Parts: sequence; structure tokens; C-alpha cells
Amino acid sequence: MKHTIYITFVLIASCFLWACSTNKNTPLSRNVQGFKARYNTYFNGHEAYKDGVYQQEQANKDNYTEIIPLYITGNKATSKVGTANFGTAVEKCQKTIKTHSITKRPEWKKTRPKTAKDKAWLSQKEYNPFLWRAWMLMGEAQFRKGDYMEAASTFAYIQRLYQTKPNLVARARLLEARCYAELEWYYDAEDLVARAQRDSFPTSCHPLMSMVLADINLRQRQYAEAIPHIEKGLKMQHTSLEKTRLYMLLGQLYHATGDDATAYRYYKKVIRRNPPYDIEFNARIQMTESMSKSKSKQMIRKLKAMARNDKNQEYLDQVYYAIGNIHLANGDTTRAIWAYKDGVEKSTRNGIEKGVVMLHLGQLYWDKEKFVDAQKCYAQVIGLLDKDRDDYKEANERSKILDELLPSASAVELQDSLQMMAALDSVSRLKKINLMIEELKKKEKEEEKKALDAATNNNSTTNRPGTNNGQRPGVNTNNQQTAVWYFYNATSVAAGKKEFEKKWGKRELADDWRRSNKTVLANLDEATADSTLSDSIASDSIAPQADDDRKLTKAEKDSIKAEEYANDPHRPEYYLKDIPLTEEQMQASHAALVEGLYGSAIIYKDRMDNFPLAERTFQRILTDYPDFDKTDEVYYNMFQLYSRIGHTDNAETYRQKLIETFPDNEHARLIADPDFEFKGRYGRQIEDSVYSVAYDAFKAGDYPTVISKNTDMAEQYPEGENRPRFMFLNALSHLEQGDQDTFLSELKAVVEKYPKSSVSELAGLYVKGLREGRLLQSGRFEMGSIWERRMSIADAMDSLALDTTFSAEKNCDFVFAIAYEHDSIDANQLLYEMARYNFTSFTVRNFDINIELGDGIDMLQVRTFLNYDEAYIYMHRLLNNADMAYKLQGLKSFIISEDNLKKIMKGLSFADYFNFYDLHFDRIGSLIIDHDQPSSLDEPTELPVPEEEEEEEEEEEEENFIF
Repeated sequence: MKHTIYITFVLIASCFLWACSTNKNTPLSRNVQGFKARYNTYFNGHEAYKDGVYQQEQANKDNYTEIIPLYITGNKATSKVGTANFGTAVEKCQKTIKTHSITKRPEWKKTRPKTAKDKAWLSQKEYNPFLWRAWMLMGEAQFRKGDYMEAASTFAYIQRLYQTKPNLVARARLLEARCYAELEWYYDAEDLVARAQRDSFPTSCHPLMSMVLADINLRQRQYAEAIPHIEKGLKMQHTSLEKTRLYMLLGQLYHATGDDATAYRYYKKVIRRNPPYDIEFNARIQMTESMSKSKSKQMIRKLKAMARNDKNQEYLDQVYYAIGNIHLANGDTTRAIWAYKDGVEKSTRNGIEKGVVMLHLGQLYWDKEKFVDAQKCYAQVIGLLDKDRDDYKEANERSKILDELLPSASAVELQDSLQMMAALDSVSRLKKINLMIEELKKKEKEEEKKALDAATNNNSTTNRPGTNNGQRPGVNTNNQQTAVWYFYNATSVAAGKKEFEKKWGKRELADDWRRSNKTVLANLDEATADSTLSDSIASDSIAPQADDDRKLTKAEKDSIKAEEYANDPHRPEYYLKDIPLTEEQMQASHAALVEGLYGSAIIYKDRMDNFPLAERTFQRILTDYPDFDKTDEVYYNMFQLYSRIGHTDNAETYRQKLIETFPDNEHARLIADPDFEFKGRYGRQIEDSVYSVAYDAFKAGDYPTVISKNTDMAEQYPEGENRPRFMFLNALSHLEQGDQDTFLSELKAVVEKYPKSSVSELAGLYVKGLREGRLLQSGRFEMGSIWERRMSIADAMDSLALDTTFSAEKNCDFVFAIAYEHDSIDANQLLYEMARYNFTSFTVRNFDINIELGDGIDMLQVRTFLNYDEAYIYMHRLLNNADMAYKLQGLKSFIISEDNLKKIMKGLSFADYFNFYDLHFDRIGSLIIDHDQPSSLDEPTELPVPEEEEEEEEEEEEENFIF
């Protein structure tokens, strides 16, 4: 009886489960699958997502020295937190969709009439009533993870999958626009929002739309337009921390737009919400800035009081940054610089806040033309700022320019100060030096105190019984440093270096440094010196040689002491040794000074476009150093400078001076040509046309013509842009005629004179190949067009197994490629345009895009297409897009199989493949493409399948499954 009941129960359960499978579409199966989806894999994914969000909120650190981002994921460091949890959420959602999706249409009785509502319901593609939540959660997790392209693709697919649900489509469209804003595709984001509003738009989506529009405005620095959107979007914020951040952001925006009263009110709201201390502290800081116009002195006093509070020692960079901003707003740049310097020196952290302070300090130094000080700031700024910042590119470029300028500018600054000291009388000079020494000692004491305080704080925090170093219980601290070693503390190390220099002087880092150090000998009593110290004296290359038992004479002791004092920055002798007090020293100082002036002026003119400063510097050279050996170059640079700024009279004056005073100068011969102006205006076109003639002559084997054209252009356009190319062709022509010596010397000249030219790298390779005896094995060098270039004959002979025939197979993986000459275009811009096109045109297919660098030819590759037809359709759509066709004009676009692409990379030329393609593919017959009909490119890729069924079962046992 029991056995019969058990069998009956099993049969009923089996029938129930079969009736509720995804292969059936009934009210029961839809509800059961929806219930299972909610409480099985989706539940686990949602829990992982919530954990990831919590981790991001706890780890987020906003930079309050600037406008904070709308979403915490706008902070690059925050977007990297919780990625494991978000990855788990994505996997669970994918598994939920794969396991519980119902795509089979329900059975409909033919006798039952269909209403419009019935037809709309039957036309949907997904019938599981819960599954849209899994799709939405997957997109949100991808967004939180920073995979904005993937998230946008998910939201775009939701719109197609649930096109019968207008409210869901509107929300997905807004979330897709949010992803576009993060990718800085503002036009596309605004277009999506506009499309969402044109369609059925539910009231519940208004706060989300406001937040998306606010994000678009904020990223474009349209602060006034962003404010009303954020105030409307506050309604959709659920947590206290989110609202607090938005209040803080509104305060910053109102301050940036000049409404300080409203800004002050919002900062007050932030403080009243009892936020974490760092937010409260920054709100108080920015409250003082918002009131600085009317009460600047009072606000500065408040900020200085905050700086004295031990609780705020970690935030001193922000306190002094705010003080500097107040001074700067009042037009006092000197006090602003002092405040910024205090912020840098007293900062205890090397974060973005310190980087922002140093960036502003460097900008002030740059504007005041204090370039040596500016270089110190920008050199450190580059390591503290995020490369994605808008101002990073400018800061990086300035840092490079200042690095070039530093040797010359430092020489000018040093020699000017030394000559100024030399002009003083001995009493005034010594007084100034003593002031410098006192300042040094004061600074060292401050640094020692700072290091001691830091060490004390570290020890008290690390060794205090019962403490967990500030970590919450249960938090993994394996990746954190649990013990503070002396050399891990930068402040302690700096203080130690100062203490070392105070005792021993400046010593070179070398083995046995102490054996050659006179300080050791000077501080020891001769009577107690042992044999080891005597050895050190004997081995010193500077100390006088003496026997072990001989005492040093007074002259020898004085010599050792003088050497010691000269290396001690706390002694006047350290500073006096470099001051040019003799005629010979003064001549050497002037020589170093004028060289520094000339080097600085060149950079001011050519790299910084600071023409007024360049003019003053060149004029100082001409006035103070009329016998300078580079006066001809100064005249030429003055001619160029005045020509650029449109001062034709001054330019002509220096042109005549150069021609009359230095007729043999190469620049003088150039500008003395009566056709100089004509060549300057049309020289580029003339040189290009002559180069084209020379190149055709080279391909035809007419090497004397190539050599003749090169000689003519060298005389007429010695500084033409095609000069390195002419030299390159000239060298190859001499090689073809058997003149290896001229070939080698000419290519060396190309590399030395034009290291950044497009042919320089190739010239260097040819010189190396010739030295190795590899280029002349065939007796002739094969040049031809760059598209006809192959690997060298020697390399080809080394690879006898190389297949030199292309394959006409069409049913294999294909690649779409865009080829272009190296450095002929902005590769990053091309990559961006192609990624943007793919994303907006193929919402359900993900294509991998990469750039391969080659020997003179680079390629952007889009893969992977499953066959020739897919690649052909892709290329046809791309080139029929008017916008993309315009952007790709002049580039070689083609499709190629993976196998054929490998053959090009191994030795065959592009020209070989283009000929093969025209012969074997185009003549097969072009595809007839109907743009109204979808192709396989429009079909979604299959969701990831679990690796092994056994692993899936084991995983399911660990999860919170009901069924």
C-alpha cells in the first residue's frame, strides 16, 4: 500500500514538473518558472549585487577639491571595488535566463477571437513574467562593474526583447543613455533620452531621466543646466548616503555658478545629516570658501583653526588648498602660492587631493614664469593624477617641456644668483649665507619633528593592545601591511637622510664610503686612531699619504677640515666655494649663463610659444653677450619669432643682419634667396611634386634622376619636410648602383638628423641589416611601394616551409581590417570611431577591435566574423554609412580570412593580397544585400554555457535553491 502511494506521488510530481517545464507555455508553467527564477539563481545574484554595492559605498573616496561625480562609479578606484560580486551577479542572471526562459508561443484556440491586447501579448518574445528583472539586474551589475559597453548592449537588447512593454523599454532606454554618458557619447545619450520621451513615457521614470540628463550636463561642465535635474532626481535616492552626496554636489555646483548663499545652505544640509567625518569636514571646508567673498579674513581664520586641530591632520592639504583658493579669489597670488606650498609640504598622503594642490601651484608658477619651481610640481603631479582627467594631457605635456627646459633654466637661475652674491661685499655676502643656513636648520628641525610625530603615531596605533588597526571585525587584512618598517616610512627616511648629511656631509652612494670620508678622521682623536682608520687615510685618494705611525701635520688637518666644511650645507664654506670671486670663475659663470639663456629662449619660442619671454631672453643675449659664438643662430631665431607674430619690420631687420654679418651661415643662404617668400608659401607643394617624380624614377630604375633630384632639393629646400625621404631614396639609389659606403653614410645621416621621421626607423633597420650582410644576398634591394613591401630575401630563404599562396576558402573565420601607414592618422581616434559605430549599429553582437603595429603599416582589425558573407555584409554597411565613409576615406579597408592574414604577417605583401582578392572573390559575384532584412550579424550571441554539467550540479547544491 505504501509502495503504491509512493509511486503515485512520484508520477504526480513528474507530471507536474513536466507540465511546468520551459517547453510548455501555460499559466501554470509561466508562474512556476517565474517563481523558480526569483528564488533560485536570481536570488543569489541579487544578494551578490547588494554586497558589491555595499563594498563600493564603503570604499568610495570622493575628491572634494573638485566637482564630485554624480555616480560613485565615476571614481575610477571605486569602479574596481566589488567586481567579483558583480561578476557573480552577471553569471547568476545569465544562468537564470538560460534556465527559465520561455520563448515558446502559447497555444491559442482558433475559434477564440484575438483582441488587439491579445495580439500584442502573443507577439512578445519572452513569456516568463519575472525574467525582465534578471535582464535589468545584469545590466546594472555590468554598469557598476565599469563594463559600460556590455551594460549598454544589455539594455539595448532589453528594448528589443520587451518591445511590447513600453514602460520597461523607456527605463531600459534611459539606462542605456546613462551608459553612453559614462562613455562620453553625449550626442547619442541625449538622442536616446529624446526618443524615450517621444514614446510612451511613465511618470515613474522622470527622476531617472533627470539623473541621466544631469550626468550628461555635469560631464560637459554645464553646471547651471545640471542643477535642476539633480534636484528632481533626489526623489529616486533611497539611502541617506546617496542623498548626502547629492546635497554636497549641489553645494559645489551652486558655488561654481556664483550662488554662494544657496551653496552655503546645501552644505548646512550635509552637516545636519550627520555624515561620515570626511564628508562633514569637506562640507565645512567648502562652506568657508562659499563665504570667502564677503568674509575672507574670518574664513581664513576658521580654516587655520581647523588646521591646528589634531583631528584634521590628515586633511591639511585640503585646508591649505581652500586658503589658497580664497587668496586667489582676492587676487593675491603670492599668498595663494604660500598656502598651496604649505598644503604640499604638510600633506601626509600622496593622493589625488595633493595632486590637485600641486597642479594649481604649478600653474601659478608657470604663469609667473618661475619654471624651475613649476617643473618640481609638474614632475610629481603626473604620478598623482588620473590619466583620464581632462587636464592630464596638458599637465603631462608641460612636464615634458619643463624637463627639457630644466637644465638651461636651472643654469640661468644658479648663475644669476651666484653673480649677485659675488657683487656683494664680504660682510653682506656672509650675512645672506648665514640667513640661508638658519633657514635650512629651521626646516630640518620641522622635518625631524614631523617624522618623529609620524613614527610616534604609527607605533601607538600599531602596538596599542586590543586594537585592530582601524579594521572592522571580520575584514580580511592579509593584503595590508601589519608592521611599519623604517624604510617603508617616507617621512622617516627623509629625516634620516637629513641627519646623515648633518653628521657626514653629502656623500656619494658607493661601497666603503666611510673609508674615504674626511669627516671621520676630523672627529677622531689622533691618539686613539687604530690601524683600520690609518688604512682609511692611506687609501683615500684625496688625503695625503702618510705612514701608520706618523701624525698629521697642521696643514694636512686644515686641508681635511676645509674639505669637510665644503661638503657641509651648514657651513658658509659650502656656499662660498661656488661663488665666482676670481676673473676666471666669473668668465666660466658667464659662459654657463649665456648657454642657459640661449637654450631657454629656444624652448620658450619653439615649445612653449611664449614669444614675449623668448624675445626678452634673446635680447638679453644680444645686449649682455655681443661676442656670443651663436649670435648668428640668435639672429635667425629672432627673424623666425618676429615672422610668426607678424612683426615684419623687425623680422626684416634681423634677416638683413644675419645675411650681412654671417653670409656663410646655412640659414643666411636660405633666407637670402630672392624667392624665399614664394618657397615658404608654396614650397611644400613643390617639394611633394618633385618627390613624386623622384619616387617614380626610383621604381623605374632611373637612379641618376633620383640622385639629381635629391641634390636639387637639398640646395633649394634644405629644411623641407620631405628631406629625410629624399635622403632615403638617394641612399637606396646608391645601393642599387653598388655604392654601399654612400648608402650607409646617407642612412646614418637620416637617423641622426631626423630621428622622428617615418623613414628613420626603417633606415636604422637597413643599416643594421647591411652590417649583418643580409640585404645584399640577392644582389639587389627590392623597394617598391610600401604596400608592395615584403620581408627581406634573406628572411624568406630562412623560412623554406612558408606557404606563399592565399586561400580562397570562404567558410572560415574572417577579419575586417583597415590598413594605413604608420603615424599617418590618429590611431586612438580611429579606434574610438569604429567602437562607436559597432556599438550603435550592432547591439546584439560584440566585436573585438585591436590595432596591430607593423613594419611601416599598421592595421585596425575587427573580428570575428564566422564566414566571408558576414564580413562582406559588415564592410558593405560600414562603407555605405555616409559619416563613416567620410572618416575612412584615404584608408585601405578590406576583408581577409584569418589564415590569409597570417601569411601577410609572415612575408607576403598587401598588394599580393589585393590582387588575389580581386581575382578570386570579387569575380565570384557580389552578395545581394537587402538592408531591410536582418542578417546573422543582427542575431544575439548565445549566452555563456556553464563549463561542465557536473560543475553546474555541484554549484547548484551550494546555492539557495527551492526546486
